[in-house]
Amino acid sequence: MSNTSSPWIWSDDYQDHYYVTSDQYGRPVYNWYKSLSRNDLATVQENAILEDVPPEIRANPRFIPGTPQTGWYDLLDPSYQMRSGSDARRFFVEGRVFAMLYSQAASQTARPDPGDGAFTVVRFGESVHTNIRRFVVVEVKRGFVYACGIATYSHRGTLKPGCNPVEHAIVYFRGTDPRCCYLPGEVEGGMTKDPIEVEPADPAMVLKPDSRIRFGKIYPIEMNVKVKDIGRVSSSHLSLLRQYREDER
Repeated sequence: MSNTSSPWIWSDDYQDHYYVTSDQYGRPVYNWYKSLSRNDLATVQENAILEDVPPEIRANPRFIPGTPQTGWYDLLDPSYQMRSGSDARRFFVEGRVFAMLYSQAASQTARPDPGDGAFTVVRFGESVHTNIRRFVVVEVKRGFVYACGIATYSHRGTLKPGCNPVEHAIVYFRGTDPRCCYLPGEVEGGMTKDPIEVEPADPAMVLKPDSRIRFGKIYPIEMNVKVKDIGRVSSSHLSLLRQYREDER
């Protein structure tokens, strides 16, 4: 069975757009725009094309663009994959929790902003650092979503200096007692929002008890980024998610 979720690619040699699928033996099949029938083209467009993100959104300094030019899967961890077309629209829904990978050579001087709580740093060997960023979708738009970052703040929760507890809430997996997720002093410091429950995509997944959603900072994220499914906010908690997003607008 062929895969019809590939993005269009332009060929200078043939002056035509094409997308690549694979046959039952895994061999590449090149599908050219000019040779497609009207019915085939309609199906492909539904599956392959996402709406363009408006220029004013791309200009937002927090905008996170997709990287379709680098392939479907992350080379360090293939569980992070790109989705396109109808698959992306099914995935990027309100309440979706996902993770993204950002990699850089250890010799590079650039480092994530230590004040940006959406970052966690892990090491792969000696040459590459990968930043894992976790988000929850709070609003779905055409071709992109608005999402809030999830972080532990180096396991200090909202007690980290400079952190505003008022704009945060605990996030936890179903089956966890959220009362065990509070750090001493967080409520007194102003973290009074009720915890948000998430249904994990995989029962084997673990969400650290000091994980916090920051509703005061919103990121526009293009849908064709490589992501890993973490889960979805429980339906009974979606109203809290909406309310807290509105509270911090």
